[in-house]
Amino acid sequence: MTGRLSAYPAAEGQFVATAWDRERDVVVVGGISARWDPAHGDPLGQSIVLALSWHDDSPGGVEATGIVSSVHQLFYEPAPDPEQPRVALRQPVSAVEKFPADLLQGNGTVLVPGGVEVVLDELVLVVPTAADAARARGAADEGRRTLTIVCPAPCLGTVVPYEGERIRIDLDDDRLTISGSDSAPTGTVTGVVLQLGRLEPAGPVSMVVPVSVPADTPTDDVAGDVLVVFVVDPTD
Repeated sequence: MTGRLSAYPAAEGQFVATAWDRERDVVVVGGISARWDPAHGDPLGQSIVLALSWHDDSPGGVEATGIVSSVHQLFYEPAPDPEQPRVALRQPVSAVEKFPADLLQGNGTVLVPGGVEVVLDELVLVVPTAADAARARGAADEGRRTLTIVCPAPCLGTVVPYEGERIRIDLDDDRLTISGSDSAPTGTVTGVVLQLGRLEPAGPVSMVVPVSVPADTPTDDVAGDVLVVFVVDPTD
């Protein structure tokens, strides 16, 4: 099994970092190297958990390959009593179900699936180069500055911008619905339009899709809302 190994701060973390390579964004935890996002601050002294993902293909990740020796499906109490320890169960399995069912206990308690615990033997780690880590930092920074905006077209100016164009937009405009970042800037900012399309119904189910609008079309002529993927400039 191969995946990308990362370390994260956690109030109930199982480990503490003993070394931190700032140039490669790598920490050593329990003798194992894992990627550390510098946005989490200084890892030394923090409680940390490790996670392996086979969906992460970032260039700065620590690649981990090992042989699966045991697998446990994790189940948790969905609404724990804050006054009591949270009920948890590790159930050994030979294969992990993609969509496991809830687990009914003998006392009537229902536990919900909450991930998988996998033990890997003969672990081989490939640590990123400094250049890979720098590219990963750049990609993560751009991701934090990328917003998905739904708004009437006139919010973008007098004419529809082309993809790749730099525009100014007021993020405090009440007509905007903004998602995509937990630390979005406010006020009037400058940035680049990555994608733009007018939202139209599609298919037999209730869904909408962005349909291309020719650049330089007067925004007053665009009916309904548009979806814009917008990258805010670093200076904003």
